[in-house]
Amino acid sequence: MRKAALSKETLINSCSLNLFMKLRIVIFMLVALLIFGCVSYTPPAEQPTNQTNVTPVTVLSCAEMKDVVTGDNCYYNDAITKDNLTSCSFIFSTQLRDSCNLIFAIELNDSSLCGRINVNDTRDDCYHTLAPRVGITTCNKIESDSLRMQCRIELGDDTVYCENMTAGYDSKLCMAKAKGNYSICLELNNVSLIDNCYIDFAKNKGSYPLCNLPSDSSLRDDCFKYFAFLESNSSLCEKISVAYPKYLCLTRVTNNYTLCNELTDYLQRDSCLEIFASERMNSSLCSNISTHLYQDRCYTDVAFKSRNASICSYITCYECITDKDICYYQVANVTADVSLCSRISDQFKRDNCILDIAKSAHNPAVCSNIENSYRKSTCFTVVMYNQPYAPSACDNITQQTWKDECYKNAAITNKNSTICNNISDQFLKSDCIRDSV
Repeated sequence: MRKAALSKETLINSCSLNLFMKLRIVIFMLVALLIFGCVSYTPPAEQPTNQTNVTPVTVLSCAEMKDVVTGDNCYYNDAITKDNLTSCSFIFSTQLRDSCNLIFAIELNDSSLCGRINVNDTRDDCYHTLAPRVGITTCNKIESDSLRMQCRIELGDDTVYCENMTAGYDSKLCMAKAKGNYSICLELNNVSLIDNCYIDFAKNKGSYPLCNLPSDSSLRDDCFKYFAFLESNSSLCEKISVAYPKYLCLTRVTNNYTLCNELTDYLQRDSCLEIFASERMNSSLCSNISTHLYQDRCYTDVAFKSRNASICSYITCYECITDKDICYYQVANVTADVSLCSRISDQFKRDNCILDIAKSAHNPAVCSNIENSYRKSTCFTVVMYNQPYAPSACDNITQQTWKDECYKNAAITNKNSTICNNISDQFLKSDCIRDSV
């Protein structure tokens, strides 16, 4: 009604200004009577008992304004300066009316006033602002998906991350973590999945007492071992039900390898010592191992991890001489030291050692160290034609035929005919120049 009454073009064509002003005052008085009779956050002080509805003077004075903008500003100022929420509803401008309602919503911590806001973004901002004060359920009133999610995350609702997951293990575990409730794991229909859910939940919450939940004893033991290492707490190792993993746990946490001697089975005892020595790269401890199988493996592991080939010489098992070869082979490959391959007694393993280093180093010249002609050719072929290499790598090849072939392949691969000038065979050089252009 107000919009029609305030249309200047209609006024000019239909009636005089004085008649319009009178009609406008009457209309606003009727509206004020309806609104003030039932909605107000600041009731008027001590009204006469025989008056149930009183039209505020402000409504009349603002209604007398000659244009919409001035009238809107009048109502807005009255609402703000006099703490009069009702005046917001008389504002014609949507933007100004929304601003008015937003101010009162925030000031009064009343999310219901956000609902009076017409512009979606402003209304969402209103709910977002009030949510920390009035509760997380207010976040759900936000229409924007991204802002609603942000609001929930800010207030600690981690279930947001679980909503797009398909039903199953990940979804149940996510909800259990988000709600801090491990009993959600029971909603899974598989005992093994339930046990794993308990373990993952316990690790996520950093709570070792939850390790008692799984029905599988091995999972319980693994869980206690995890927390024992995490917290350097040897008492948690004692909760492990099986002797071997218990003492492995104790030796690691206490850094005391003599606890391995508590194991009655000699193979378990040797294995415990091997693992301890290997993890600490202490070759001297390998000598405490009684069985050659574990002792040799101990020396090999320490030599490999420390990149120290001299440790391989400690291997003295005459019945298992290949153990020493394996040790040199592993150290040679990890250090790319082809000279260590020559310490390998078995020729086939020695040649394979050289081949592996040639491939890992992208260097065909390494193949020259292979004694067997067939395996040497195989090495050159594998390195030259199956992986890139620097043309300078050809310089150290001792066999001229393979050196020329190395330059030719490098020239063709790099499309660089100048490399062909290093080839001694003139026919091969011509072919190289032609094919590398």
